Amino acid sequence: MGKVQILAVLTMDGCLSSELYDKAHQDLCLDRCGLDEIRKKAFYRVTPDYSISMLHEWRKDCTNIRYLAEATPDTADYINGLLRMHAVDEIILYTVPFISGSGRHFFKSALPEQHWTLSSLKSYPNGVCRIIYILDKKQDSQNVRQAYISIFRNRINVPITNNLSRR
Repeated sequence: MGKVQILAVLTMDGCLSSELYDKAHQDLCLDRCGLDEIRKKAFYRVTPDYSISMLHEWRKDCTNIRYLAEATPDTADYINGLLRMHAVDEIILYTVPFISGSGRHFFKSALPEQHWTLSSLKSYPNGVCRIIYILDKKQDSQNVRQAYISIFRNRINVPITNNLSRR
């Protein structure tokens, strides 16, 4: 089954940290923290040019292909959309040891409740931490089901029970 991954480098206060333009990234030597290996393992680099429905179809594929969406100021809204549409299987967060104080926060409001399981945690000598979370698919499917029931209930204004048997 295909896997959609998010890769984000964030400051301690949750802001996107641009590795191309920020001198701190060069000082931290992020290239020694495994970022390039993650990028190389991805078969596709997902951008806003890819539709979310296309990603859902690819995830159903019986391959182990990895689709990587890397968080930048240009892709942050798209990636938050992927999270809202439950199209993400794994989140890889790198936290750099400084506080931006101002900047663009990566995770936006109005994200759905989702349960994630810690898969890996690694700290580097330069103070950077890498945390990998995988989606708890069982819990997520229950949340999606409840969301659809809520939407349907609000549209028809009729009480709906979770028991599907007739009485």
